[in-house]
Amino acid sequence: MQSIDISVIVPVYNVEAYLDRCLESIINQDSSNYEVIIVDDGSTDNSGKIADSYSKKYTFITTIHKKNAGLGFARNTGLEYAKGKYILFVDSDDYIETNMLSVLYEAAKKNDADVCYSDSIRDYGDEVVKDTHLQELGGVYEGTDIQDKIIPWMIGGSPNDKSDDILGWAVWKALYSNEVIKKNGVKFHSEREMISEDLIFQLDFLKFTSCAVIVEGSYYHYCLRKGSLTTEHRSDRLEKNAYLYEQELKRLKSMGILEQTKIRADRKLLAASRVNIRMSVASQKFRESLQTIKKYEDNETYSTALEHYPIKHLPFKQRVFACFLKHKMTLLVYLVSLLYVRKSSR
Repeated sequence: MQSIDISVIVPVYNVEAYLDRCLESIINQDSSNYEVIIVDDGSTDNSGKIADSYSKKYTFITTIHKKNAGLGFARNTGLEYAKGKYILFVDSDDYIETNMLSVLYEAAKKNDADVCYSDSIRDYGDEVVKDTHLQELGGVYEGTDIQDKIIPWMIGGSPNDKSDDILGWAVWKALYSNEVIKKNGVKFHSEREMISEDLIFQLDFLKFTSCAVIVEGSYYHYCLRKGSLTTEHRSDRLEKNAYLYEQELKRLKSMGILEQTKIRADRKLLAASRVNIRMSVASQKFRESLQTIKKYEDNETYSTALEHYPIKHLPFKQRVFACFLKHKMTLLVYLVSLLYVRKSSR
Protein backbone atom coordinates (compact mmCIF):
# COMPACT_ATOMS: atom_id res chain seq x y z
CA MET A 1 0.00 0.00 0.00
CA GLN A 2 1.40 3.38 -1.03
CA SER A 3 2.05 5.80 1.79
CA ILE A 4 0.28 9.16 1.76
CA ASP A 5 2.37 12.32 1.50
CA ILE A 6 -0.04 14.83 3.06
CA SER A 7 -3.20 14.78 5.14
CA VAL A 8 -5.21 17.98 4.65
CA ILE A 9 -7.41 18.59 7.70
CA VAL A 10 -10.42 20.87 7.17
CA PRO A 11 -12.47 21.73 10.28
CA VAL A 12 -15.99 22.83 9.30
CA TYR A 13 -18.65 24.75 11.19
CA ASN A 14 -21.54 26.58 9.49
CA VAL A 15 -19.64 27.68 6.38
CA GLU A 16 -22.02 26.55 3.62
CA ALA A 17 -21.35 29.73 1.62
CA TYR A 18 -17.58 29.11 1.45
CA LEU A 19 -17.05 25.36 1.72
CA ASP A 20 -17.23 24.57 -2.01
CA ARG A 21 -14.56 27.17 -2.77
CA CYS A 22 -12.30 25.74 -0.07
CA LEU A 23 -12.68 22.09 -1.10
CA GLU A 24 -12.40 22.80 -4.83
CA SER A 25 -9.05 24.53 -4.21
CA ILE A 26 -7.81 21.42 -2.40
CA ILE A 27 -9.16 19.00 -5.01
CA ASN A 28 -7.49 20.95 -7.84
CA GLN A 29 -3.96 20.69 -6.45
CA ASP A 30 -1.19 19.75 -8.86
CA SER A 31 -0.25 16.97 -6.39
CA SER A 32 -2.00 13.62 -6.29
CA ASN A 33 -0.79 11.65 -3.28
CA TYR A 34 -2.78 13.25 -0.48
CA GLU A 35 -5.94 12.74 1.54
CA VAL A 36 -8.54 15.22 2.79
CA ILE A 37 -10.14 14.85 6.21
CA ILE A 38 -13.20 17.06 6.72
CA VAL A 39 -14.29 17.39 10.34
CA ASP A 40 -17.87 18.65 10.61
CA ASP A 41 -17.95 20.20 14.08
CA GLY A 42 -21.70 19.96 14.61
CA SER A 43 -22.75 22.34 11.85
CA THR A 44 -26.40 23.43 11.91
CA ASP A 45 -26.50 24.62 8.29
CA ASN A 46 -25.85 22.57 5.12
CA SER A 47 -22.08 22.32 5.67
CA GLY A 48 -22.28 18.69 6.78
CA LYS A 49 -24.31 17.70 3.70
CA ILE A 50 -21.89 19.51 1.40
CA ALA A 51 -18.96 17.71 3.04
CA ASP A 52 -20.73 14.35 2.64
CA SER A 53 -21.31 15.02 -1.07
CA TYR A 54 -17.58 15.48 -1.59
CA SER A 55 -16.59 12.36 0.36
CA LYS A 56 -19.08 10.32 -1.69
CA LYS A 57 -17.67 11.68 -4.95
CA TYR A 58 -13.93 11.43 -4.11
CA THR A 59 -12.33 8.38 -2.52
CA PHE A 60 -9.49 10.41 -1.02
CA ILE A 61 -11.90 12.59 0.99
CA THR A 62 -13.28 11.46 4.35
CA THR A 63 -15.95 13.31 6.34
CA ILE A 64 -16.22 12.94 10.10
CA HIS A 65 -19.22 14.32 11.96
CA LYS A 66 -18.86 15.22 15.63
CA LYS A 67 -20.53 17.19 18.38
CA ASN A 68 -19.55 20.87 18.40
CA ALA A 69 -16.50 21.51 20.57
CA GLY A 70 -14.60 24.24 18.73
CA LEU A 71 -11.88 24.61 16.11
CA GLY A 72 -8.98 23.25 18.15
CA PHE A 73 -10.71 20.01 19.09
CA ALA A 74 -12.00 19.57 15.53
CA ARG A 75 -8.40 19.70 14.32
CA ASN A 76 -7.44 17.13 16.99
CA THR A 77 -10.13 14.80 15.65
CA GLY A 78 -8.65 15.17 12.18
CA LEU A 79 -5.19 14.33 13.54
CA GLU A 80 -6.52 11.07 14.99
CA TYR A 81 -7.45 9.88 11.48
CA ALA A 82 -4.54 11.40 9.53
CA LYS A 83 -2.27 8.92 7.72
CA GLY A 84 -0.07 11.36 5.80
CA LYS A 85 3.61 11.98 6.42
CA TYR A 86 2.81 15.68 6.74
CA ILE A 87 -0.22 17.60 7.94
CA LEU A 88 -1.74 20.72 6.39
CA PHE A 89 -4.54 22.60 8.15
CA VAL A 90 -6.99 24.55 5.97
CA ASP A 91 -9.82 26.57 7.51
CA SER A 92 -13.06 26.00 5.65
CA ASP A 93 -13.76 29.66 4.82
CA ASP A 94 -10.31 30.03 3.22
CA TYR A 95 -8.70 28.44 0.16
CA ILE A 96 -5.25 27.60 -1.23
CA GLU A 97 -3.22 28.06 -4.40
CA THR A 98 -3.11 25.03 -6.72
CA ASN A 99 0.60 24.44 -6.05
CA MET A 100 0.66 24.85 -2.27
CA LEU A 101 0.93 21.15 -1.49
CA SER A 102 3.63 20.45 -4.08
CA VAL A 103 5.82 23.44 -3.20
CA LEU A 104 5.76 22.87 0.55
CA TYR A 105 6.04 19.09 0.32
CA GLU A 106 9.03 19.13 -2.04
CA ALA A 107 10.87 21.59 0.20
CA ALA A 108 10.12 19.55 3.32
CA LYS A 109 11.01 16.22 1.65
CA LYS A 110 14.24 17.54 0.12
CA ASN A 111 15.54 18.64 3.53
CA ASP A 112 13.88 15.94 5.66
CA ALA A 113 12.30 18.81 7.58
CA ASP A 114 9.82 18.55 10.43
CA VAL A 115 8.02 21.69 9.32
CA CYS A 116 7.85 23.91 6.24
CA TYR A 117 6.55 27.49 6.51
CA SER A 118 5.29 29.83 3.80
CA ASP A 119 3.72 33.28 3.56
CA SER A 120 -0.01 33.85 3.09
CA ILE A 121 -2.35 36.11 1.15
CA ARG A 122 -4.90 38.37 2.84
CA ASP A 123 -7.91 38.03 0.59
CA TYR A 124 -10.65 40.69 0.82
CA GLY A 125 -12.57 39.36 -2.17
CA ASP A 126 -12.09 42.38 -4.42
CA GLU A 127 -8.48 42.84 -3.31
CA VAL A 128 -5.63 40.52 -2.33
CA VAL A 129 -2.51 41.49 -0.40
CA LYS A 130 0.47 39.15 -0.35
CA ASP A 131 2.32 39.08 2.94
CA THR A 132 6.08 39.42 2.63
CA HIS A 133 7.19 38.72 6.20
CA LEU A 134 9.27 35.73 5.05
CA GLN A 135 10.58 37.24 1.82
CA GLU A 136 14.20 37.36 2.98
CA LEU A 137 14.09 34.45 5.44
CA GLY A 138 13.88 31.55 3.01
CA GLY A 139 16.19 28.66 3.83
CA VAL A 140 16.86 25.64 6.03
CA TYR A 141 17.12 26.00 9.81
CA GLU A 142 18.61 23.19 11.90
CA GLY A 143 19.79 22.51 15.44
CA THR A 144 20.18 25.66 17.51
CA ASP A 145 18.53 27.70 14.72
CA ILE A 146 15.16 26.48 16.01
CA GLN A 147 15.56 28.15 19.41
CA ASP A 148 17.70 31.06 18.23
CA LYS A 149 15.65 32.05 15.16
CA ILE A 150 12.48 30.08 14.41
CA ILE A 151 10.87 30.27 17.86
CA PRO A 152 11.69 33.99 18.37
CA TRP A 153 10.29 34.73 14.91
CA MET A 154 7.21 32.70 15.84
CA ILE A 155 6.68 34.82 18.97
CA GLY A 156 6.85 38.05 16.97
CA GLY A 157 8.92 41.13 16.27
CA SER A 158 11.63 42.71 18.38
CA PRO A 159 11.19 46.40 19.32
CA ASN A 160 13.17 47.46 16.24
CA ASP A 161 11.18 45.40 13.73
CA LYS A 162 8.64 47.18 11.54
CA SER A 163 5.98 44.55 12.17
CA ASP A 164 4.56 42.79 15.21
CA ASP A 165 4.67 39.56 13.19
CA ILE A 166 7.53 37.77 11.49
CA LEU A 167 6.80 34.07 11.10
CA GLY A 168 3.23 34.40 12.33
CA TRP A 169 1.23 32.13 14.62
CA ALA A 170 -1.31 30.69 12.19
CA VAL A 171 -0.94 26.95 11.62
CA TRP A 172 -2.59 27.01 8.20
CA LYS A 173 0.41 28.19 6.18
CA ALA A 174 2.75 25.32 6.99
CA LEU A 175 3.28 21.57 6.70
CA TYR A 176 3.90 19.67 9.95
CA SER A 177 5.46 16.26 10.47
CA ASN A 178 2.73 13.82 11.51
CA GLU A 179 5.37 11.68 13.22
CA VAL A 180 6.50 14.56 15.45
CA ILE A 181 2.87 15.33 16.35
CA LYS A 182 1.93 11.74 17.18
CA LYS A 183 5.20 10.73 18.86
CA ASN A 184 5.10 13.69 21.25
CA GLY A 185 1.35 13.98 21.75
CA VAL A 186 1.16 17.51 20.35
CA LYS A 187 -2.45 18.69 20.33
CA PHE A 188 -4.54 21.83 20.10
CA HIS A 189 -6.06 23.43 23.16
CA SER A 190 -9.55 24.88 22.92
CA GLU A 191 -9.88 28.43 21.59
CA ARG A 192 -12.57 28.77 24.26
CA GLU A 193 -9.76 28.47 26.81
CA MET A 194 -7.15 30.68 25.16
CA ILE A 195 -7.56 33.14 22.34
CA SER A 196 -4.91 31.60 20.07
CA GLU A 197 -4.69 27.83 20.20
CA ASP A 198 -2.39 28.09 17.17
CA LEU A 199 0.51 29.69 19.05
CA ILE A 200 0.53 27.09 21.81
CA PHE A 201 0.41 24.30 19.21
CA GLN A 202 3.35 25.91 17.39
CA LEU A 203 5.47 26.17 20.53
CA ASP A 204 4.62 22.63 21.66
CA PHE A 205 5.53 21.35 18.18
CA LEU A 206 8.75 23.36 17.83
CA LYS A 207 10.00 21.98 21.14
CA PHE A 208 10.54 18.67 19.31
CA THR A 209 11.64 20.07 15.95
CA SER A 210 15.17 19.51 14.61
CA CYS A 211 14.80 20.99 11.13
CA ALA A 212 12.55 23.72 9.71
CA VAL A 213 12.30 25.10 6.19
CA ILE A 214 10.97 28.48 5.09
CA VAL A 215 9.94 28.83 1.45
CA GLU A 216 9.53 32.21 -0.17
CA GLY A 217 6.08 32.59 -1.65
CA SER A 218 2.43 33.02 -0.64
CA TYR A 219 0.05 30.10 -1.14
CA TYR A 220 -2.72 30.32 1.46
CA HIS A 221 -5.67 32.70 0.99
CA TYR A 222 -6.73 33.98 4.40
CA CYS A 223 -10.14 35.45 3.66
CA LEU A 224 -11.27 38.60 5.43
CA ARG A 225 -14.21 40.93 5.15
CA LYS A 226 -13.55 44.65 4.98
CA GLY A 227 -15.08 46.36 7.96
CA SER A 228 -15.25 43.13 9.98
CA LEU A 229 -13.45 44.94 12.82
CA THR A 230 -16.83 46.17 14.05
CA THR A 231 -18.10 42.65 14.72
CA GLU A 232 -15.17 41.16 16.57
CA HIS A 233 -15.08 42.83 20.00
CA ARG A 234 -15.52 40.43 22.91
CA SER A 235 -15.38 41.37 26.56
CA ASP A 236 -13.26 38.33 27.43
CA ARG A 237 -10.37 39.20 25.11
CA LEU A 238 -8.36 40.96 27.82
CA GLU A 239 -8.34 37.94 30.14
CA LYS A 240 -7.82 35.40 27.35
CA ASN A 241 -4.86 37.29 25.88
CA ALA A 242 -3.34 37.61 29.35
CA TYR A 243 -3.78 33.87 29.89
CA LEU A 244 -2.25 33.10 26.49
CA TYR A 245 0.72 35.32 27.38
CA GLU A 246 1.22 33.44 30.67
CA GLN A 247 1.11 30.07 28.90
CA GLU A 248 3.51 31.37 26.28
CA LEU A 249 6.05 32.51 28.91
CA LYS A 250 5.68 29.18 30.72
CA ARG A 251 6.69 27.27 27.59
CA LEU A 252 9.55 29.62 26.73
CA LYS A 253 10.89 29.20 30.25
CA SER A 254 10.72 25.41 30.00
CA MET A 255 12.78 25.63 26.79
CA GLY A 256 15.35 27.81 28.52
CA ILE A 257 14.89 30.76 26.15
CA LEU A 258 12.61 33.07 28.12
CA GLU A 259 15.28 35.71 28.66
CA GLN A 260 15.89 36.29 24.96
CA THR A 261 12.26 35.96 23.84
CA LYS A 262 10.20 37.71 26.51
CA ILE A 263 10.54 41.13 24.89
CA ARG A 264 8.96 39.69 21.73
CA ALA A 265 6.12 38.20 23.78
CA ASP A 266 5.65 41.59 25.45
CA ARG A 267 5.32 43.29 22.07
CA LYS A 268 2.76 40.72 20.96
CA LEU A 269 0.74 41.35 24.11
CA LEU A 270 0.84 45.09 23.45
CA ALA A 271 -0.29 44.46 19.88
CA ALA A 272 -3.22 42.45 21.24
CA SER A 273 -4.23 45.35 23.49
CA ARG A 274 -4.05 47.73 20.53
CA VAL A 275 -6.18 45.53 18.29
CA ASN A 276 -8.73 44.75 20.99
CA ILE A 277 -9.14 48.38 21.98
CA ARG A 278 -9.68 49.28 18.33
CA MET A 279 -12.39 46.63 18.16
CA SER A 280 -13.99 48.16 21.24
CA VAL A 281 -13.89 51.66 19.75
CA ALA A 282 -15.36 50.36 16.49
CA SER A 283 -18.30 48.55 18.07
CA GLN A 284 -19.01 50.02 21.51
CA LYS A 285 -20.45 53.31 22.68
CA PHE A 286 -18.06 56.03 23.83
CA ARG A 287 -18.37 55.43 27.59
CA GLU A 288 -18.15 51.65 27.16
CA SER A 289 -14.98 52.04 25.13
CA LEU A 290 -13.42 54.23 27.81
CA GLN A 291 -14.26 51.57 30.40
CA THR A 292 -12.62 48.91 28.22
CA ILE A 293 -9.48 51.03 27.80
CA LYS A 294 -9.26 51.61 31.56
CA LYS A 295 -9.39 47.86 32.14
CA TYR A 296 -6.29 47.48 29.96
CA GLU A 297 -4.56 50.40 31.68
CA ASP A 298 -5.23 48.93 35.14
CA ASN A 299 -4.56 45.27 34.34
CA GLU A 300 -1.37 44.04 36.04
CA THR A 301 -0.28 41.76 33.18
CA TYR A 302 -0.46 44.51 30.55
CA SER A 303 0.93 47.30 32.77
CA THR A 304 3.87 45.12 33.86
CA ALA A 305 4.71 44.29 30.23
CA LEU A 306 4.65 48.03 29.43
CA GLU A 307 6.61 49.12 32.48
CA HIS A 308 10.10 48.34 31.18
CA TYR A 309 9.36 47.94 27.47
CA PRO A 310 11.59 50.11 25.21
CA ILE A 311 8.66 51.99 23.67
CA LYS A 312 10.97 54.48 21.94
CA HIS A 313 12.14 51.80 19.50
CA LEU A 314 8.65 50.95 18.22
CA PRO A 315 7.28 52.29 14.91
CA PHE A 316 5.81 55.77 15.41
CA LYS A 317 2.09 54.91 15.55
CA GLN A 318 2.68 51.99 17.89
CA ARG A 319 4.96 54.15 20.01
CA VAL A 320 2.27 56.81 20.44
CA PHE A 321 -0.38 54.24 21.39
CA ALA A 322 1.88 52.43 23.87
CA CYS A 323 2.96 55.68 25.50
CA PHE A 324 -0.64 56.82 26.01
CA LEU A 325 -1.63 53.40 27.36
CA LYS A 326 1.34 53.19 29.70
CA HIS A 327 0.62 56.61 31.23
CA LYS A 328 -3.12 55.89 31.42
CA MET A 329 -4.14 58.68 29.06
CA THR A 330 -7.50 57.06 28.44
CA LEU A 331 -9.04 59.70 26.21
CA LEU A 332 -5.93 59.93 24.01
CA VAL A 333 -5.87 56.14 23.64
CA TYR A 334 -9.49 56.36 22.52
CA LEU A 335 -8.81 59.14 20.01
CA VAL A 336 -5.83 57.46 18.30
CA SER A 337 -7.82 54.23 18.11
CA LEU A 338 -10.81 56.06 16.64
CA LEU A 339 -8.60 57.63 13.96
CA TYR A 340 -7.35 54.19 12.96
CA VAL A 341 -10.87 52.71 12.84
CA ARG A 342 -12.17 55.53 10.64
CA LYS A 343 -9.20 55.29 8.31
CA SER A 344 -9.44 51.50 7.94
CA SER A 345 -13.18 51.60 7.20
CA ARG A 346 -12.80 53.88 4.16
